[in-house]
Amino acid sequence: MSKKIKENKKKISKKMTLAIKIVKSKKSGFYTFENKIISDDKVKIFFKKSNNS
Repeated sequence: MSKKIKENKKKISKKMTLAIKIVKSKKSGFYTFENKIISDDKVKIFFKKSNNS
């Protein structure tokens, strides 16, 4: 196999997770869902973020 194909296979093999977080709106008071597909090593960072974003 060529080098490019081997490199692409390494990049694709990362395990991904759908993370869903409930966020309360400051203006309206309603709850919304924030969801993202992220790698497993960044899941804790996603949930530690404050709701100010």
